Amino acid sequence: MSNAPTQAARPIHNWLWWVNLALGTLGVLALAGMANYFSHRHHHRARMAERLDTELSPLTLQVLQSVTNPVRVIVFYDRRESLYRPVIEMLRQYEEINPHLNVQSVDYEREPIKARRVQKELRLAGSAKDLVIFHANKKTQMIPHGALSGLTAAPIDKKGRPVFKRTRFNGEQMFTSALVAVSDSTKPVVYYLAENGTHAFNESTRHDDSYGKFARMLSLMNVDARPLSLSERAVPADCQLLIVPGPSRQLDALSISRLHDHLSDGGRQLILFRQNTRADLGPFLSAWGVQVGNDETNDPDNSFEDDTYKFSKFDTDKEHGVHLAMRTLHRGNLSLRMARPRSVTDRKSSPAGGDTVRRTVLVSTGRQGLTYLRTAPGVPRSQQQVGLRGYIPVAMAVERDPPAGVENAEVVRLVVMGDSSWLSNALYDHEGNEEMSWHLVNWLLDRSHLLAIGPRPIKVYQFSMTRKNRRDLAGWLLGIVPGGIMGLGLMVWLRRRY
Repeated sequence: MSNAPTQAARPIHNWLWWVNLALGTLGVLALAGMANYFSHRHHHRARMAERLDTELSPLTLQVLQSVTNPVRVIVFYDRRESLYRPVIEMLRQYEEINPHLNVQSVDYEREPIKARRVQKELRLAGSAKDLVIFHANKKTQMIPHGALSGLTAAPIDKKGRPVFKRTRFNGEQMFTSALVAVSDSTKPVVYYLAENGTHAFNESTRHDDSYGKFARMLSLMNVDARPLSLSERAVPADCQLLIVPGPSRQLDALSISRLHDHLSDGGRQLILFRQNTRADLGPFLSAWGVQVGNDETNDPDNSFEDDTYKFSKFDTDKEHGVHLAMRTLHRGNLSLRMARPRSVTDRKSSPAGGDTVRRTVLVSTGRQGLTYLRTAPGVPRSQQQVGLRGYIPVAMAVERDPPAGVENAEVVRLVVMGDSSWLSNALYDHEGNEEMSWHLVNWLLDRSHLLAIGPRPIKVYQFSMTRKNRRDLAGWLLGIVPGGIMGLGLMVWLRRRY
């Protein structure tokens, strides 16, 4: 019996196998090329991390959609800094939504030539670092590293030093505010009382009693803050918000009259009280239905060793719910840190505004709160008389709608705080004080597009890899895994062939 047909078929079989291999390889390459083409030309990005709270707020989306001019954003950061990753990822989201934004990353450590070029172009100081810079319409808004995250005081360490931990990321509110600042031609004018022993409103953060950190926040909010002496002049017509930062001495009758006239004419005011005086503002506020007590509020369940208290009870109105200025703090479980504030209660009557005045408690003590009536200095706490008990308000918002039939009338807005030290340098970084100041000012200025933007809790854990770790990972992904697949395929081929 002859074996000639079998021997003749083997070369043909080998030839067909090589043709099949070549066609299969070309098919794989063609599929890879088509996949790359479609992913580049017709890509769609989907985010798979909704539980990490990475989605932008609807109001940020509105702001982004309204920007039509080119905006340059420079992330002037050391890429090894822990905040760099959330900063650049959020700004990439901004850029993806609005192509008018051009986001650039400059590492001043690894790209010194490029960094010097940016410093020269934008006139940055030589020591400037870790900044996010928005530039458009010949205006520049810089966001420093410290403003992008919130610090919460943790228990002191073994050496007795205070320890702060980063608990929230303020990127969205800072970036959206900066975007509005460089895109909007208007700049709100805010005046602050600079007499009668008020807190110093300067950029210095050295003195615990001054408002240096708060002043810096106002500049980041695109606000023009100016000093005012009510004993010398009335409130200017361009004033969009007047801040009375805790006077330690009595105001004269003329100054109080000018405060009353400004508020009655549709003004906006933020009035804060020190521990040692009510500055003779009681009758003026009583006319608006706000009673500022001559007392000291205590909350034993939420007290600290430095005679400060944590306030986290945000009152809810039956019709409107939690006040608009407090909703973001309420959702984020943030609290307010104060130092022995006065009680701020509702008098249930308002001769200055009648039925059109709405008073809303912003924050209160816990259920164990109580007040001690203020007496002569040196009197022991055990001998002081107890006033109120239970949930005691320490901050209140007042709002009055314009009279019917009056054109171009403004809505009156007033916020009364029983303590002024919560905005001082000593307490500004504690709890949610910085966040509270942001939302109060935006509510008083009626900037609703920024009110619903709050901080994001830092819950993301990042893995840092050394160069060796990266080489090992690349070896697995580019060598061992593909090589193993090819080796397995070769074994299957050999098994089928032989």
